Order: sequence, then structure tokens, then C-alpha cells
Amino acid sequence: MKRSITLLLFVLSAFCFSQNNLKEQLEVIEKKIKSVSITDFQKLEVDLDNDNDLDYIYLYACAEPNCIEVYLNINQNLKKVIHEFCNNYYLYDGKQKDLVVKQNHCCGESPFTSHRVFNFQSDTLIIKENYVIFNESYELLKPETKLPKTYTVKTINDNYNIRFSPNIKKYSESESAFSCVTNTNIIGKLKKGSTIKVLSELIKKERIWLFVEIESESLNNTLCYNPINYEFKKQKLRGWISNNFVEKI
Repeated sequence: MKRSITLLLFVLSAFCFSQNNLKEQLEVIEKKIKSVSITDFQKLEVDLDNDNDLDYIYLYACAEPNCIEVYLNINQNLKKVIHEFCNNYYLYDGKQKDLVVKQNHCCGESPFTSHRVFNFQSDTLIIKENYVIFNESYELLKPETKLPKTYTVKTINDNYNIRFSPNIKKYSESESAFSCVTNTNIIGKLKKGSTIKVLSELIKKERIWLFVEIESESLNNTLCYNPINYEFKKQKLRGWISNNFVEKI
């Protein structure tokens, strides 16, 4: 009986110590955030990686956009796994939680958005999606265009046009302000022989348009400004190309 009581006291003591240690870590984190943010921060306590302990998401003002910080709780020790600029974020809570972080490009006028999707498993961060997109492209995607399985194509022409919408028409100066060819929807040029992933297809006026994901290395940056301008490793560009001068591989 005495041994059982001693063991119980030891467990309770260890639990209280871990809770106090966690509280102290949170106080340090929040004190640092308050030294940067001129407004109140947002704090979300949620079990991101489904290991039955609380993890922490902070959103606070740090510059023109906001900053987001994510801390995973690993045996009552907080590990910062995300720290970047963020205009807004969304948390999709299913069997596995996906955290979507969006960042508008500088300086509030650009239509390009950095879009990153994170997943958390067993105290580990996994990057599921990491790309830049022209905002209007979201509106142009329809559920029926989604493919059950992606595939890859290779460009057979040099400087092949990447567009922010699946059409060829004249745009106003304001609409095409961030395109690389005036009065068009062209946002980039593809090098010959580039391999790109096809995510969706759209048949429009007897032309097949492909919604694609492109590696930064496939872009000709001498002819068009590269919209992938953040230092996120392996970030890609999403946009539209015609299927006229590509071949499936």
C-alpha cells in the first residue's frame, strides 16, 4: 500500500512539473510575440498531430502581413515547426488535420498568392502542397475539371506561354498589370523540354487547356519575371497552358 501511494505521488509530481514547464515555455513564447506585435495575437490550442496533447498556433502582426508560428508539443516540450509571413490560414479538421497558410505577395497590389498546405503526423511536419498562384485562377477551376489522377507532359516548343486563365484574349492594362506581356494573361514562359504536372483539364472552344504545376527551374526568367519570389524550398507555380505543343510522357 505504501509503495502504491509513493508511486502515485511520483506520477502526480511529474505531471505537475511537466505542466509547469509547458506553462513557462508558453510564457516565453508569448512574451517574445508581444515584443514584436503592436496588437493582440491570436492563439489556437489544438492537437495537430493526433497524439493526445495540445499543440499551438499563433497569428500576430509583425509587418505588412501577419506572421504565423506553429509549435508541436513533443513530450511537453514545444518545438517551433513553422514561422513565416501569413495573411490568413485555415485548419481543416478531418482524420488528419491540414493547415493551409496563404501569403499575398508584396505589397498588397500583386494578384499572386503563396499557398502552402501542412500536415502533422507523430510530432512531424509534412508539406503537402507548396505553390504560387494568380488569385483569379481559383475562380476558373470547376469540380468537373479535376482529374482522378495527375499526369506529366513535356513542352516541345521553347518559351511556351503560361497563363493565369484558360483563354487567349486581350486584357486591359489594369487586368494585365502583373503579366509579363502587356494586355495578356501570360505570367511566365516555359523552357523547351520542361516536364510539368497536369492537375486538371478544361475543354474550351475546341481547345484543351491544362491546369499545371511547374518547377521554378523550368521558367525562363530572362523573358518574364518569376512570380515565385519567396525563399520557400521547392515552391512551384500553378497556371494554365494549352495542350497544343506538349506531349504526354
